[in-house]
Amino acid sequence: MRVSSGQLNQIVLQGLRQQDKSYADVMTQMSSGLRINRISDDPLGTVSLIGLEREQTSYQQYRDNATRVMSRMEQSETYLDTSFNALLRVQDLALAASNDSATNDDRQALASELRTLKDTLVNFANARDEEGNYLFSGSQLGTAPVSDTGAGLAYQGDNLRREVPVAQGVTLAANETIESVYFNGGNFFTDLENFITDLETGSATLDTTGPAMLDAIDRTVNGIGQKLTEVGSRIKSAKSLDMAQEDLALTNEKIRGKIQDLDYLDAMGRVSQIELAMNTTQKTYSKLSQLSLFNHL
Repeated sequence: MRVSSGQLNQIVLQGLRQQDKSYADVMTQMSSGLRINRISDDPLGTVSLIGLEREQTSYQQYRDNATRVMSRMEQSETYLDTSFNALLRVQDLALAASNDSATNDDRQALASELRTLKDTLVNFANARDEEGNYLFSGSQLGTAPVSDTGAGLAYQGDNLRREVPVAQGVTLAANETIESVYFNGGNFFTDLENFITDLETGSATLDTTGPAMLDAIDRTVNGIGQKLTEVGSRIKSAKSLDMAQEDLALTNEKIRGKIQDLDYLDAMGRVSQIELAMNTTQKTYSKLSQLSLFNHL
């Protein structure tokens, strides 16, 4: 096959253009530190990166959800724990007031402290988070869980649980209720109010309200202990799942790095090869362009 000088020029120039493009591509990679800067660099690798990015977004959302659950449950745990200690004090005062040796003045003083503790327990039951939402009203975040209905204090929330995903196929409740603590098998606040009133008035029904109060306290202490166990377990689960998502995200990041990050030693080797090829092509073309038929005569 005969090759004209025009064809030779075209072949050489095409080769030089390709080498220039390869050189520019490597320089872009070295500048960005990435092996893949556009889809054409590695179509299959790009698809893998898109999948990894989608997973990373999911992991981050799971971690955000777990953090919110932990924050809300830790706040709930603090108020429950403080309420537990207040209940123990109520128990001590109720026992002292039920003692036959207690005088009317003693009982008046005990009643005053019990009324303060009652208000404290109501305030703790109606605690809010940093966004102003009630912690213990179930899904009724804007409704105070314990309020006066006109016939005494009653639970005004619900028992619906707002489940949030914290891992693939795993959810945790992000809200709590106080109903099972104070209104399970009775009304703790009604029993406490009746007991305080009898102490203040010296009523003869103290023989009835006293034992009822002690039973209500036992029931409520058990209820709050169980609630603390539930909340603590949820905090532990949220922390474990958050750590698991963090580990998965770190693993994904390593995989992403292997696919996308540039191997600088390899890139420098390719630069050297391209520069060598360019110099060789240019020298060869320079020699061939000087040849003519007269050189052989």
